[in-house]
Amino acid sequence: MKVFVGNQFGRYFIIGLQKDDLILESIQKAVNEYGIKNAIITSGIAATYHMRWHHIGNTEDRPSDVIMEHSAPMEVGGISGMVIDGTPHLHCTFSDHERAWAEHLEEGCRIQYVGEISMIELLDVNLGRFANDFGVKLIGEKV
Repeated sequence: MKVFVGNQFGRYFIIGLQKDDLILESIQKAVNEYGIKNAIITSGIAATYHMRWHHIGNTEDRPSDVIMEHSAPMEVGGISGMVIDGTPHLHCTFSDHERAWAEHLEEGCRIQYVGEISMIELLDVNLGRFANDFGVKLIGEKV
């Protein structure tokens, strides 16, 4: 276990999404445009018509991902995660009229009516993601 402690929050961002906007791509665009290095996603909700995600495909030491997609009227109940070294890593809970999912958000998720994402910048931590012996990228301090 590693613990990273910071004391300073920076800017906060509220990203409003509308018809046909892409969720992850829009967050990445804001991160790039505003030079956000590290941030916490504090809230995320949306109404979508297409979702794309992945989940783990095995329990071996070396992971494999299974990519999935679904098109239907869907509600996103929550998006959470972090931006580390300028790259969002987000998980999402969403449902259609019959099923619910809790998955890793991938590019290609499209807004039907509205989406709202908020995040707070972390100023005094210098974090990155570094692959461990199994190829899993874990948070670590950049030196």
